[in-house]
Amino acid sequence: MKLYPDDTATRFEFPIVAGWIADRCQGQRAKEIAADISPSDIPDQIELWLDQSLEAKTVLINGVFFPEYSVPSLHRELSKLGIENAVLEGQEVMKIKRVAEVAGTVIHFLADKKEVYPALRIITEGIHASKELVKLIEEILEQNGFIRTSASKELGLARKGLADARQRANRAFETALRKYKKLGWLREYDESFYNERRVLAVVAEYKRQLEGTLHGSSESGSTAFIEPTELVVLNNEVAEARQREQREEYRILKALTERIRPFKPLLEAYEYALGFLDFTFAKGKLALELDAHKPSINREKDIVLIDARHPILYMQYKQEGRKTQPLTLDLNHEKRILIISGPNAGGKSISLKTLGLLQIMFQSGVLIPAADHSRMGIFKQIFVDIGDDQSIAYELSTYSSRLQKMKHFLMQAHKNTLFFIDEFGTGSDPELGGAIAEAILEELAETRACGVITTHYANIKILAENHPHLVNGCMLFDEETLAPKYVLHIGHAGSSYTFEVAQKIGLPKELIEKAKGKLDQRKVKLDRLLITLQTKKNQLNKETSIMQLEKSNLRKELEQFKVESELYRKKSDDLNFSANKRLIEKGKKYEALLESWKMKSERKEISSKLTLMAEKEASRKSDVQAVEKRKERQQEIDERRKRNEAKGRSGDQPASFKAGDKVKLRSSRQEGVVDDVNKGKVTVVFGMIKTIVVAGKLEHV
Repeated sequence: MKLYPDDTATRFEFPIVAGWIADRCQGQRAKEIAADISPSDIPDQIELWLDQSLEAKTVLINGVFFPEYSVPSLHRELSKLGIENAVLEGQEVMKIKRVAEVAGTVIHFLADKKEVYPALRIITEGIHASKELVKLIEEILEQNGFIRTSASKELGLARKGLADARQRANRAFETALRKYKKLGWLREYDESFYNERRVLAVVAEYKRQLEGTLHGSSESGSTAFIEPTELVVLNNEVAEARQREQREEYRILKALTERIRPFKPLLEAYEYALGFLDFTFAKGKLALELDAHKPSINREKDIVLIDARHPILYMQYKQEGRKTQPLTLDLNHEKRILIISGPNAGGKSISLKTLGLLQIMFQSGVLIPAADHSRMGIFKQIFVDIGDDQSIAYELSTYSSRLQKMKHFLMQAHKNTLFFIDEFGTGSDPELGGAIAEAILEELAETRACGVITTHYANIKILAENHPHLVNGCMLFDEETLAPKYVLHIGHAGSSYTFEVAQKIGLPKELIEKAKGKLDQRKVKLDRLLITLQTKKNQLNKETSIMQLEKSNLRKELEQFKVESELYRKKSDDLNFSANKRLIEKGKKYEALLESWKMKSERKEISSKLTLMAEKEASRKSDVQAVEKRKERQQEIDERRKRNEAKGRSGDQPASFKAGDKVKLRSSRQEGVVDDVNKGKVTVVFGMIKTIVVAGKLEHV
């Protein structure tokens, strides 16, 4: 992808976003990948990067298991493997083993979860997990990186010889230590090591009396480090045995390095895949913090940003507890160039830079802080004219530099170009500069390129109103407070509020009127018309917002009414059905009895049945009333108990008790008889048990 000028990404502050990603990487390889991040113009590549970031974000949101992917850098180890006869040390080999194990776990996991994480699976596609490499290292090295004694027969013999030599030397040394310590020739710490040889710490005045090799003295000269003569031969044997061991260890590591060297390409693939996975999860972490989403990719170069936020501004405001005003805009193949106008400090440049930064993030595979139903096109070129490019070395003024950029835009722009121009036409005489800017804009529109331009020039605003491929946009302004709202509205040009701002800060009214008189009255009328249009638009937006809110509230109330009506209908139907069913059953019984009565047979028996049914009905009603009375009685008892307990908790004086009173515990309801009362403590007999209870925990039965 072509960026012009070369520092385009820096002008949009993309390196800050890349730095955020690097900060969230765990390994050095991932940080290096983040430092090299750049936009692509290949649709399939961009979509894959975005899908990988989205899957990583999903893993983080759901908190599901994902294997460890952070590993130490293998830069030094891989460099050694590329050098003939270079030998890896034990710890370096263990780093290689660690990378191979982690890579194997991740490869197997993603292979099993390829339907769940199809995009992340691509990262390890074509890389196999090598058990052979891990097994090879485990046969030679222990977990701490030391060479196993079983690595070779020669190493086993060398280590046995070293152990025997050390044992003999230690016995002789202990004998000498006891001897000279008894003579009082040694310091309190008795011994030390000098050049890996065990020596005695001798008081300086006795150093000539002790036969042996002087290896050195303390800084003060009060202590001499002497190897007794009887130990020299034994220590030499230890040193020779240690050298034999080291030579064999070196030979084993050299042979092991040669066996690992063919795995170098696979290890490089492991390191990059795990680093890229780490980098991808870092993008997922940043997406969570930015509340970023994946927009859909539009092959027609349309850009529809919904509720987009400038990432850097969003993070800053988030720390300060402030809300970022979202941006919504729409560019398509018909209206493909947006002209943003409005007062200074109203948000024109921020709107332009928001789209520019999000476009670079999007084409770099980074999720953007905008609604997930936003749409983004893919461009092969991004051209930028932002800021002052005055060059002393090349004797270029600001305006000359900008004209050179415009020349490049006109010569190189095409339908796959997205351009950004801030403060279009400035740097020269307003009349002449505005005329050149208008001519350049007409030519840019013919290239079919898409772009965003900010300007104060009235002729550019007028051109946008009449050109089929240009569209005006303005930053909304509060006419009462003359404060910017930082809201982009597309469809109308905006006023710069030059005279209004001057009046608000206190410039004399006569001076402002004098300034107006020096202008072409058509420009004054145009500016006043733009202000009037924006005022009406703001009022319309307010009324629309109020209507939408009322409409939303009405809809909620209507839905609630429907729910409650349906519940009432169901309850009513259930009640009516139950009552009717009981009446029908009773009616059928009485109707059968009436038919039997008409037949004048067994009327005595029928009379008995009627009496029995009446008694049952009366009994049923009586039972219902009894249940209701029991409920009321129980409620009274519960309330009285609660009042009593409340009195006990509130510190009221407990009820008075005397011997023979029947009482019960408030907590367990266990009944007993008072045996004795003494200073608020009551002795109560519960069955066969006598106990002392605080009076506040008792109540009369």
